Amino acid sequence: MFIKKILLSFMLLVYINPLHATEIKDDNDAILKLGMEMSNMRNMLEAYILIGIKEDYKNPTKKLKNGITQYEDLLLSLQSKYANNNEIQQSIGTSHKAWEIVRKAMVLALDKNNSLKEMKDGAIFIHGNIRTVIKEMALMKKILLDKSTINNKDALNASIEIAASSRRLSAHYMMALWHLDDPTIKKHWEKGLKIYKDSLDILNNSSYIKNEEFLSLLSSCNKYYRYFVKMWNRPKIYSILIDKKSNIVFNKAKKMTDIILKSSSKAKH
Repeated sequence: MFIKKILLSFMLLVYINPLHATEIKDDNDAILKLGMEMSNMRNMLEAYILIGIKEDYKNPTKKLKNGITQYEDLLLSLQSKYANNNEIQQSIGTSHKAWEIVRKAMVLALDKNNSLKEMKDGAIFIHGNIRTVIKEMALMKKILLDKSTINNKDALNASIEIAASSRRLSAHYMMALWHLDDPTIKKHWEKGLKIYKDSLDILNNSSYIKNEEFLSLLSSCNKYYRYFVKMWNRPKIYSILIDKKSNIVFNKAKKMTDIILKSSSKAKH
């Protein structure tokens, strides 16, 4: 019944904005965009859940539509930029195949006639299938990092992973809040905390802590990690708060990523 509902939702796709691929300047830009898109995937799952629990905070319907367009823009850009890279083209193909069915499930949220059960089934379905899309983005990021001349690749990847982890934690908190029948939610929450902590350890021991702006951003991310550790199973009143904290961490981690990339660029000159 649920799969049939997904297929019937195909016509809803016409309401999503058309694709306009954005330019990828270079490998560094692609690495950054892939890392941020790993965060966007979890943000779309959270937007879906906010629609499901009828929480209108920051217009989750608009967030979901924009997130879908953003991902598809990136995929088109990567396809064009790396037309001669067989590894990346293969990864794009795998990602797109997984995305097609995830996308159809996501747009179920735009159908106001869905029952609570259909929406919950959709969230579980998305959670179970979105990992392939994220895995392929992580693979493309690794391919580009491996061939890159960026200094301190581990630090760059760590800052990107903190941004992605903040979104992962917020999305999984919302899933638990909705009492979804998915036994893997807590396991993925704990995995998100581990990746966040491991990434903090890398940055806390990096040379970038000599940069005052970077150190301030990192100290804040350390503080918010302790906040996330305490959040599991907190009541509904924290749903909006955890989203706000996640956005703060995402933006701070992105700024750390920018500092690392700029530092690497200066080193080359």
